Order: sequence, then structure tokens, then C-alpha cells
Amino acid sequence: MPSGKRVSTHFEWTPDMSVGEETIDAQHQRLLAQLNKVIDAMLFGAESEEIVRAVDFFKTYADEHLAYEEAYMAQRGYSHLAEHQKYHDDFREKYRAFHEQLTSRHAPDGLLMEMEVYLGDWWMHHILLEDKKYYEALGPSEGRVPTPRPRATKLA
Repeated sequence: MPSGKRVSTHFEWTPDMSVGEETIDAQHQRLLAQLNKVIDAMLFGAESEEIVRAVDFFKTYADEHLAYEEAYMAQRGYSHLAEHQKYHDDFREKYRAFHEQLTSRHAPDGLLMEMEVYLGDWWMHHILLEDKKYYEALGPSEGRVPTPRPRATKLA
């Protein structure tokens, strides 16, 4: 007989997801943890403050991680940097839209589900495919990249 409990599916970090750069890998692991929080909020309910904190994380992620990754690729001479930055700019724009909707008084039903789907797709397509491309092209990092300043596309 079914228990009535919802089962949560989480994304789990595995070593084969590494892009060969310690800081970027750690940032990706934090993204995964936040994505799992959004999934839990959607499935099990969460206070609005918890949801806002989770969404605010993605602002930090966009401002800091994406800028760091772009600086890393630039420093290493990645030939597809401009294309990769376009993916990042699309993420920044999608974040703005999510944030705007979430903080409005009339956030649409299903917003958390839309976020979960988008972020899951981001993980599967961007991080596991696109980020792996620069790892395959550049190989593992031999040292840390200086912390960059965020690009002019800083989020609100």
C-alpha cells in the first residue's frame, strides 16, 4: 500500500563530473546542493524565506562563479570562450526573470517547478557537456586563477 510520502530525486556529485579545476568543481558542488534545496522546496514545501535564500544563491553563483570560470577560460586561452559566455549570459538573464517573478507579489504557480526544470537542464547540458568541452580542450588546471571581477552584466 502506498505510504503517501513524496520521494525526492537529488542530483549527486561524482568525480567524473570534474572539470579539472578545484575551485570550479567546488562551485559546481555548491550549485548542486542548492538545486537539491529547490527540489526539496518544490516537493515538500518551504517557507518563502528559504526559497528566497535559495534563489539569492543563484545570484551569487552567476556573479562569482560564472565570472571566475570565464576568467579561467580566458587565462588558459580557450578558443570557444565567446560562445561559452553566451550560455552564461543566458543563465544571468533567466536568473533575472526568476528573481523578478519570485519577488513580485504575484509569483506564478509552478515557478519553483520551472526553476527546478531549468536548473536541472542547466546542470545536465551546460555543466556536464559545455564545461567538459573546456576541460577536454585545456586539460586539468595547474594552478588557481585569480578571483576575477564580475563582468558588466552584474545581476540586480
